[in-house]
Amino acid sequence: MSETRVATGAWWDPQTWQRARAAYVYDLDHHPDAPAGFIQWLHWVLDAHVARGAQGRAALAVPARVVIAADVGLNRNHPLREETRAAMEQAIIDDRQAGRMMSRSAWIHEAVVVAIDDAERRAGGELTPVPDGQRLPNQPVKRGCGLVACSPSTA
Repeated sequence: MSETRVATGAWWDPQTWQRARAAYVYDLDHHPDAPAGFIQWLHWVLDAHVARGAQGRAALAVPARVVIAADVGLNRNHPLREETRAAMEQAIIDDRQAGRMMSRSAWIHEAVVVAIDDAERRAGGELTPVPDGQRLPNQPVKRGCGLVACSPSTA
């Protein structure tokens, strides 16, 4: 049975995009619960942010992203699981009702910044950046998976 995915556009500032890629790679090798695959990592990050609840998200006091020219950023279309997308939309409504107005892109940005900060804290400082132009692997092998591959859906 295949899961339904919903195309979800998000605007990324270049610095956050690069830091998110670095956090994903760090988590891939250092967090036992981190999934393999960037989109699976993004689901993991968004689901964790939803679970914090409106008060928990507000308490994090993540600064709003820096406003830069729209043509400097990156528009990305992420195929989110229908359940994750619906939970995120409800969280955005909950945040608005709690006095925090956020666009979908701003909400995704906040969730990712929290995950980046956590990865950096666990790494003891800055994360190793993924070199510009280098693509992330589609189905990376996680540490401890050996010859029996841990697929992105099971890792």
